[in-house]
Amino acid sequence: MTRCLLTSMLICLPMFATARTPDWAGALTEGGAGSHHRHVPPCEISYELGWNNWVTAGKATLTVREAGHFWRADATAASTGFARTLWRYDCLMTSIMHRADLRAHYLQHEETDSAEMCRYRVAFQENRVVTETLVRPVKGSPTLATAVCTFGPMDDLLSVILHVRGQELRDGQKITRVVQPWDKPYLTTFEVLGRETLRFGGKSHPCIKVGLKIRKIDRTTLELSAYKKMKTATIWVSDDELRVPIEMHAEIFIGYMSARMTGLKMLQGRSATASVPRDVTVKAPAR
Repeated sequence: MTRCLLTSMLICLPMFATARTPDWAGALTEGGAGSHHRHVPPCEISYELGWNNWVTAGKATLTVREAGHFWRADATAASTGFARTLWRYDCLMTSIMHRADLRAHYLQHEETDSAEMCRYRVAFQENRVVTETLVRPVKGSPTLATAVCTFGPMDDLLSVILHVRGQELRDGQKITRVVQPWDKPYLTTFEVLGRETLRFGGKSHPCIKVGLKIRKIDRTTLELSAYKKMKTATIWVSDDELRVPIEMHAEIFIGYMSARMTGLKMLQGRSATASVPRDVTVKAPAR
């Protein structure tokens, strides 16, 4: 359920495509960290995941730390409680971004459920994205494949969060970016829907309400298609210097999912720094 917020089934596609500029590229919001980028603090945020307003479905954490010239963001998520008896799921994601402009540099995501383990290693380059996918099923033989999308630059799931929070976020503003959260690219449009107040920790917090629309991008043809697994999504970001995502609602094909912040810890000293993984290269397949 956690991963279904953005993508699900692995689709095998041809490895190379003819590079061209798609029609939708003109609608993309240009790069740049935004005026709020300087306020990104090393921190650890925890979330509780809910399903259909009925049951606590899981927990997630997001940690952002400095790593030399890069930001390192680590995210974990797991199903818990009754939801875990229905669907056992665990994942760990590491995102490496350039600190100067928040460009995605490298992503590694590993997830495990009752059927298989999938690991994605993604190298983000200026004009293409190279993705290595390892699938190790409980029954059957593992497969390893590498694919190339000849479009760039792109964001990953965590770098786009920092990019959006760094923008002005005035009412009505739209931010359109290409995002590859795991193994396939998507065209995402964030729209500021207004201001609202949410209760958190026994206090009222002013928030920025942001709507999200997603369309699939074919890695080979770069053509757009509907993303039917998610109907609507809304994110509430704290309307302050931190710009922390406080709550998210999404209506997806298996029901209604939510994520609500349960804790925020600012990091200092050694806990605020991290290292870059030793190997952040992904080799493209030979022609």
